[in-house]
Amino acid sequence: MQGLQSFISADGMGQLFQQSTVGLEREGHRIASDGKLALTPHPPKIDGAATSFFIQRDFAESQLELVTPPVHDTSELMQWLQAIHEVAVRSCDHDERLWPFSAPPALPSDEAIAVANLEKAEDIAYREYLVKVYGKKLQMISGIHYNFELSDDFIQAWYQANDSRQSYQSFKSNFYLRLARNFLRYQWLVVYLFGASPAAHDSFYNKLSDKFDHPIRSIRNSHLGYINKDDVTYSYANLEEYARQLTANVDEGRLVAEKEFYSNVRLRGGKTAWELVDHGIDYLEFRLFDIQPQAPYGIWAEDIDFMRYFILYLIWMDEDSNMDAVRLGNKIKTAVAEEDAFSRTAYYEEGREILAGMRQMLVAIGGPKSVYGILDKMLDRLDHPELTPAAKFYKKAPDNKTYQIMGEEIAAKNAEDIRRYPYLLGGFTDMELSTQLLMADAIQGGYYIDILDRDQQIIRLTYKDHQEIIKNANITSKDTYISHYVMENKEVTKLLLEEAGYQVPKSQTYKHLDQAKADISRFVNRPLVVKPKSTNMGIGISIFKHGGKEADLQAALELAFDKDDTVLVEEYVDGTEYRFYVMDGKTQAVLLRVGANVRGDGESTIAQLVDEKNQDKLRGNDHRSPLEIIKQGPEEAQTLKNQGLDFDSVLAKGELAYLRDNSNISTGGDSIDMTELMHPSYKEIAQEMAKALGANISGLDLIIADYEEAATDKNYACIEANFNPMMMMHIYPAKGQGQPLNKRLLQSLFPEKTHYTKEG
Repeated sequence: MQGLQSFISADGMGQLFQQSTVGLEREGHRIASDGKLALTPHPPKIDGAATSFFIQRDFAESQLELVTPPVHDTSELMQWLQAIHEVAVRSCDHDERLWPFSAPPALPSDEAIAVANLEKAEDIAYREYLVKVYGKKLQMISGIHYNFELSDDFIQAWYQANDSRQSYQSFKSNFYLRLARNFLRYQWLVVYLFGASPAAHDSFYNKLSDKFDHPIRSIRNSHLGYINKDDVTYSYANLEEYARQLTANVDEGRLVAEKEFYSNVRLRGGKTAWELVDHGIDYLEFRLFDIQPQAPYGIWAEDIDFMRYFILYLIWMDEDSNMDAVRLGNKIKTAVAEEDAFSRTAYYEEGREILAGMRQMLVAIGGPKSVYGILDKMLDRLDHPELTPAAKFYKKAPDNKTYQIMGEEIAAKNAEDIRRYPYLLGGFTDMELSTQLLMADAIQGGYYIDILDRDQQIIRLTYKDHQEIIKNANITSKDTYISHYVMENKEVTKLLLEEAGYQVPKSQTYKHLDQAKADISRFVNRPLVVKPKSTNMGIGISIFKHGGKEADLQAALELAFDKDDTVLVEEYVDGTEYRFYVMDGKTQAVLLRVGANVRGDGESTIAQLVDEKNQDKLRGNDHRSPLEIIKQGPEEAQTLKNQGLDFDSVLAKGELAYLRDNSNISTGGDSIDMTELMHPSYKEIAQEMAKALGANISGLDLIIADYEEAATDKNYACIEANFNPMMMMHIYPAKGQGQPLNKRLLQSLFPEKTHYTKEG
């Protein structure tokens, strides 16, 4: 039979061997701004149901568990980890943040520490049992679980090459069992390289005599960490024996439940051990990783990559550890965890052999060059113990005071960074803002997210057995297909609204630039708007409130025809433009958009005033912020020219100048929420207009003479309808109350979901 290493080294197999999937679970306590453990309930903005995927609770009410989806790529994994952290922290009380260490912060009395207040009574009862058997303080240790699944195509190929008489399910389970045994034998190296809990606050220890007299590598992996009593038996020899011994521990009272078995490797694929026997192992969960204090999200990308290739090496190596080796590995793990953090490990030579073997494997399988650099760094840690996370941690925080201060400072800095731009979802800032916000609310609300097409902004949300596909955070299964084409075509939109009895401005349609220019004398000095038929966000639109000269109108036509092959010359309707956001037959939000403008200070040029206004952190480019940068291009120059100004003009103090006649936020405008101030008659009109267009979600732009007076057929007109209206400007207006449209959309799509998060 061909050896595994020879098989992997064959053409194409090296790359397939590296195609693993990784998911992370990061635990961490909420703390108040004074560094004390948060005694508040689980944040009400986060769905606390057991079905919530991304944000859960671990042992304590203060202890969040942040769960990523399983992905192939480390950078994508870090993106998810960042996004989930940001949602979690932003959902907490404003003075709360996430404790950055595995060992807990200064702890209050046991009576003050609340176990997680979960939905199911049996889940609470289990935690209360853990308190009785192990005490609360042990359970307050946090860490990171590393879930690993090798490519099924690779295991299938290896199975076929073996010509095994086993079923594929049995072969696969035995494959993972060998990996589990090898990991448990050599787990000490992970503890050495990434242990980051050399000590804890005095309040953690049941008695001060429990404290070590030296800084260790990892409390989590020491005898003070997660270790079962000596009478608990276990076996990874085969799946049946694993299930037999685990269930015997429960049946004979040594464990209250299978999940009480504290092993640094957990077999995954069934809810119970005997389900594993029936179904087989799908993946392994490695449960020994300390939180890296300086990593904003608890782990570095290079740590993930090292673990991936360390696990692959445990598959690659010739060794097949037996149960005696597994038990030896557990003892070595504890011994290394309790070594002085500044000392060379007693297993130094074995560590060098493993790292050298990993390097040889990388050559054979064509591993990435970046991992060679990571191996060099890990070798430095092995040679120089003072470079390990535990030693560096202890050097900065050798006592209670410095321990607590360092934790508070890191937590505060992380929270400040996360809260700086609440409208962005870290990791996914390349996506449009409305989609980022919807994803953030889905994470917060307990939905599962699949990104089906990142470039096209298509995501799928899942709650239990219910799935919804959403594009651009606005286009859903509730909309008719034709309504998008109707609203995209300004001419058809106006025709349908006019037939339904609503007020729209009169217009002339042109399909050729020469034809439009031939008619230009009819429009000189008349208030009008020149716009492409099918663009939105103000693209290619020119507005002449007081009429325009022939040359200016020609330039406007050329600009519009550059953006579309059909152009409308439309009468200008006097009044103020408002955006009505309609969803589910109801006006959910109304916004006043004020065109891009600057106010003079008596000294600065308009160009300088624009630069100054653009410093606002709410302004950005390419629709990646609630407000857009005010540009200084030809459209803005034309608007200034119509006012007798240019970019070098100096405005008197308090004087206002507009750089765009249209009021789109996308062209630098300001936003003001008017939802509660707008006369209800206009809200009703907008609702009926959306209905006439067959739209469930629509952004309707209405020109209104006076928003406080009831609508008549003389004092309003609809100038445009949008099938993909921007949510962001309603959620984060420059002034006024934001409207949580993203949360309302989730409630609309999943009306059966009862665990709603709070609005806001």
